[in-house]
Amino acid sequence: MTELNLKKIAFGIGSNLGRREDNINLAITKLQKNLLLSDIKISNFYANNALLPDDANESWNLEFLNIAMVAIFDREKFSPNLILKIIKNIENEIGRKDRPKWAPREIDIDILAISEEKTIDQDDLQIPHRGLFLRDFFYKTFSEVDNQWLLNLKNNY
Repeated sequence: MTELNLKKIAFGIGSNLGRREDNINLAITKLQKNLLLSDIKISNFYANNALLPDDANESWNLEFLNIAMVAIFDREKFSPNLILKIIKNIENEIGRKDRPKWAPREIDIDILAISEEKTIDQDDLQIPHRGLFLRDFFYKTFSEVDNQWLLNLKNNY
């Protein structure tokens, strides 16, 4: 591994079902282990209302806990699509069930950004994340751990 392959990655991690803090902490541990992350910075927990469409089931309106995590990873070893696959496995291991979009979830892990990565716009993967500058819980937590990177992303978005 050379220094040239080391890139920053930002994750948004949230939970609004079960033991929320435990789910998030377990996700952090699993991401670190599975992606060989280093230099990890983690925001404080941020409680916020669930984002829901107008016609959502009332029972879905459960408060989320969210954090952002920024770390260093080996871009040569882990492509964005491989990272997404690893994330889906981690979510399943933590107990995320297959539910409709916007439904409550035990864990939700999003890739918010990857340094020096070209924009990716696939059905299941968007980098930078489409909601990065639209969702308070992404913006506030990310700015807490790496505000300069976030501002640079915003200026180039």
